Amino acid sequence: MAKIIAVMNEKGGVGKSATATTLAYLLAKRGKRTALIDFDGQGHSSIIYGVKNINKLEITINTLLRKIMEDEPLPKPDSYVIKHESGVEVIPSNSQLFTLERNLCNVDFRERILSQYVDTIRDRYQYIILDCMPQMGTPMINVMMCADSIIVPTQAELLSTQGLAELLRHYQVIRKNSNHRLRIEGILITMDSPNTIVSAQVRQLIEQGFAGAVPIFKTHIPRSIKVAEAVLYHKTICEFMPNNPAALAYERFADELLENEQREVQAVG
Repeated sequence: MAKIIAVMNEKGGVGKSATATTLAYLLAKRGKRTALIDFDGQGHSSIIYGVKNINKLEITINTLLRKIMEDEPLPKPDSYVIKHESGVEVIPSNSQLFTLERNLCNVDFRERILSQYVDTIRDRYQYIILDCMPQMGTPMINVMMCADSIIVPTQAELLSTQGLAELLRHYQVIRKNSNHRLRIEGILITMDSPNTIVSAQVRQLIEQGFAGAVPIFKTHIPRSIKVAEAVLYHKTICEFMPNNPAALAYERFADELLENEQREVQAVG
């Protein structure tokens, strides 16, 4: 059964979609059966994977969740997943997802609607990556109830770290009371400019404030305009420019993630 990894931060603009899409690509590149669920109404992950006219799609993650809420049968996954040439299978999103919070208001067990859907596809994959919307609410509680683990990308700027404490508070409540298996894979520092004073101070702040409480990935993703440029070509940075410093850093990050996972498996075994 798939491991479900949510890429989330309550602040936008921290490299969340870049991290989710690139991680999915790199897992598939390493031979892992991987799905990417775009769980953000902006549809950035869908766009990066080349999905066209997202607001005209007949089936999106919102459509599927509505069927769960209304107790309607789901279509077969092969009829709606978008199979990318990299091997990643994408469950797309569009602006309809912005209505999800309102639609969940009167639904029984509304915190588990996403889990009910994911359980129907979990056997197809080894990894399911969730690219999450940048605000807390019932949809994000759904994510925390569904996920096995969380990656928290944060930009190496002071304002980007301010949402971390609030996210961790929600995580601790969910883990303690509902989803006991949930854990944080780590904080991933993105858009890092290692030679600047501000970036060094922010890295130190994160390490002093959260080390010991939650893991921090050793790998940092450097700032590169090529990451944004890659989106124009509907590619991840690792496809668009594999020797770019940000692409190489994402490769190291994926290796670090898998190595950490292997150590945990060996420790349990």
